[in-house]
Parts: sequence; structure tokens; C-alpha cells
Amino acid sequence: MSAVETWNDELEKELTFECLGEPERPITEELCSNAGARYAAVFSKAEDMVKAALEVKKLNHDVFCKLPFCVTIEAEAFGAEVSLNSLYGVPAVAKFRYETVEDIPKLPEMDFSKGRVREVLRAATILRDRGETVILNIEGPFTVLSQLVPSKQIYKGLYRQRDKLRHLSEWITGELVRYAQEAERHGVDVLSYADPTVAADLISPKLYTDLCGEISYEVLKAIERGTERVVLHLCNKTSVAFQKAGFCTMERIVPPEGLTYGEALLDAIKRPDVRCIGHGCIQRTYCPMSNGCVYKLTLK
Repeated sequence: MSAVETWNDELEKELTFECLGEPERPITEELCSNAGARYAAVFSKAEDMVKAALEVKKLNHDVFCKLPFCVTIEAEAFGAEVSLNSLYGVPAVAKFRYETVEDIPKLPEMDFSKGRVREVLRAATILRDRGETVILNIEGPFTVLSQLVPSKQIYKGLYRQRDKLRHLSEWITGELVRYAQEAERHGVDVLSYADPTVAADLISPKLYTDLCGEISYEVLKAIERGTERVVLHLCNKTSVAFQKAGFCTMERIVPPEGLTYGEALLDAIKRPDVRCIGHGCIQRTYCPMSNGCVYKLTLK
């Protein structure tokens, strides 16, 4: 398949499937007990994260260990007030730090020497040293901002405060690049990127192309330039929207039959020419291949 294939109905059908999203509660008290981990500590202490990651891998018959177990790591490093939500059992924003987009000042730098971000990086190193292949989930700028200010303020800002959002996103982009570099140094093999707050099906195609998708493109290009070997994995919703908008091209990597998506992905990331993969789902690594191939993306 040529990397410059034009978008058409057949390609649309091939690359569209139901998004599983994040598991509602991937970490349970029973799982932690079996792993010898403390439930609350799997979100905040490296040693417990490692135990839980290995247990999840074993239960799913997966080939990857995945970190972290919540989507609040980056936002907390930027000042979000996060606590363990008693209803859902995962860290969540306890109270929004700002009321509107305009209220958000220059955000602080991420400090990798303290807090939960430090523990996530330590957990990656421990797993790497045990011979594991590590996937780290990383959130895009708008999803980070949606944990600092109510999402409805983000959507208002898309129309009324684009310059402010661009400025904030540029700062967050620089910090996410630093985070990616630290992740690579600490043994992470794959960065799973998503920005679901501004998924293409939530906003107009023009707004996605001109602003939200463009910002994600800038994040990914900056991470690609700023790292040496770590592979980016885009969620299907992001990558399909990317290709439709013209931010990337694709080509198929066809693995041997009978592999899970994770096994095929593991083979693909060993190729020196692969830096970005999409049109798949990182939640399906332990599932059979859905389309029989892995999709290598080339960012333009």
C-alpha cells in the first residue's frame, strides 16, 4: 500500500471501529491484593505501580506493561487539584483551579523530581530493568487544560479565545516534549497519545483542522524531533482525523497471521523507520488483529 493513498469510502470503512476507550476501572482492590500492591498507592508510588502493571499484563496475556492508571498526571504537574475519587476509584480533579480560560496564567514547568510524575518515571525504569516493554499514556494539551478549567470553558474558548488557547498549548507542548524525553530516558518504549477533549467528532472539521488537530500535530512533531527512539501511538480517533485533515500519510505493515495487536505492534516498533503508529487501539493490545495489519504513519 502506498503511503500516499487518498482517503475514500473503503479506507473509511477499514479504519472505523468502535472505540473501547479507557477501562472504567482497570485497577480493582482484588487485582491489587493479588499483586501485593496497595490500592491507593498504585496511583502514586512506583513500586505499587509496577506490581499492578505486571498483574494487568499477566491477566490480559499482554506483551506490554502500561502506565499510568489515570489521566491526571500531567494536569497535576501543572497545578490541578487531584484526589482519589471515592465513586470511580481513580484520581480525578477535586476542584477546578481556574474558572475560565482567560484566568489561566503562565503554567509552571513540570518538575520530574517530585510528585506522581516522578513515581511514574521511576516505575518505567523498574519495569525496563526487569526486561519489560513499557507503554506510557500521555495526554494532549486540551485534555490537560480540561482538568484545570471546566470543559465548557474550553469549548467556548475555541471560538472566542483562540490566541489564548494557542499560547497555553504552545507552553504545554514544550513541557510534553520534556516529559517525553524523560520517559525515553527512563525506559519507555511507546508513548500512547490522545486528546479526547477535542476529538474530531466533537467539533467541526474546519475547527479541528485549523486549530485542535494542528496543535496535536505540532505536539507530535515536536516530540518526534525531541526524542531518539520512542514510538508514538495515536488512538484511532486521533489518527483517522489526522489523515483526513492531511497531517499524515500511512502505510500498512502486514505481520504473520495469528498475532495479537500487541505482538504485531511489538514487532513494528523494532523497525528503525517506524516512529509513529495509528489507526489502532492501545486498549486492544491483547486482542486479535482487527484489520490484519499495523499502520505506520508519517507526519508531514
